[in-house]
Amino acid sequence: MSNLPESNGGSFTGLTPEAAKAFHGHFMASTVGFTVIAIVAHTLVWFWRPWFA
Repeated sequence: MSNLPESNGGSFTGLTPEAAKAFHGHFMASTVGFTVIAIVAHTLVWFWRPWFA
């Protein structure tokens, strides 16, 4: 016995495959953007005050 609803194609979230792909694209883009900003921030802090001398 499955707990997946039949009305939405068996999705836990209720998203259609197209909506799920769009959400995944936005999620991955924001994750990459956050990572790039974090790397730049850490590099700038390293140049300002290195924590491993």
